Amino acid sequence: MELSRRYLTVLLNALYDTDTSEISIAHPSDEVGELLTIELGDPNSSTIRLSKSLDEYADARSRVNNEYGSQVASELPEPRSYVNALLAGRLHSPDNQDEIDDFLDRYGNPDLTAGHRPVVAGFDTNLLPWRIADVLGLAPGQDSAVNGFALATGVRDELDWEQKQSDTRALEEAFGREFDALWNQPAGARREGRLGETYYRQLRDHRYADEVVTDRGDEAIVEGYEAYQDDNRKDVLLFSNDRDFVERARSHRVLAQRVELPGNFPSSVEASWTAIQDTIYVLTVLFGVLKLPKVTLYGVWKGKGGQAWQREHLEVDCRSPKVEPLIRRDTTILEAAE
Repeated sequence: MELSRRYLTVLLNALYDTDTSEISIAHPSDEVGELLTIELGDPNSSTIRLSKSLDEYADARSRVNNEYGSQVASELPEPRSYVNALLAGRLHSPDNQDEIDDFLDRYGNPDLTAGHRPVVAGFDTNLLPWRIADVLGLAPGQDSAVNGFALATGVRDELDWEQKQSDTRALEEAFGREFDALWNQPAGARREGRLGETYYRQLRDHRYADEVVTDRGDEAIVEGYEAYQDDNRKDVLLFSNDRDFVERARSHRVLAQRVELPGNFPSSVEASWTAIQDTIYVLTVLFGVLKLPKVTLYGVWKGKGGQAWQREHLEVDCRSPKVEPLIRRDTTILEAAE
């Protein structure tokens, strides 16, 4: 069955109701194995523990590369992407969060009734896969410091995800038969690009979002934002992980702030069920397949199409007959309420 990201708390609830309050999230391979564990508690405060440090994960990825080759190893996220996935779930913050808060306090929250120009947020390519508007508290529906978004088409075009997995035999030999599901789906790091492209579309479709037509490349993107400010009488707050991009933007009179992506992850954090659902979603897409108690989750599968990507669906294979009816019951209730 398919389950959307925003309904993954239904899965957590089904596991909890079948006496599984400690959830292991693991890659099917012996070389990688368990990534983290979740001790489900209050919906606003559960404990997440990292089972492997970043160095241990990097070592496991190297072992896969040595034993099975680079093609197989490339289906595992880079260590930095693994940490960024935990950021995307808001399990931790950018390393310079205080600096970002100061930037938003200084330039955000315009007083429109006093004639101040509206302020919109824009994002560089390197941040979009990590649900950055949610991370920074700028997403629609949040008490945001900005009035909307300005999204450059050049950034969208740089989110390359078209290369597909054409042969899964080596993956199945290394990781297990579940990985035949990756056939004809975005391969390896291309799934990161697909996450970014999906998130771009979500922000673009927000009613307070503008699309800025630009070519690819830092200079073209920044010039597009400069022209957008002049033509629309709005101020752009531009966010990037790239120091050069930030400096280039400032030289074009565009307010810009670097977001320092985390270099590591604490061994234990407290998080809400909502943060956990977002973390599970991003991790499952990046790794392709993950195992939890009683269920196997697929971030990609044969025939996964554009609608499933846009609706942020995962495929759920219930290994326990007790879990599936609980998920279907609660999903039906939620859908009826909407």
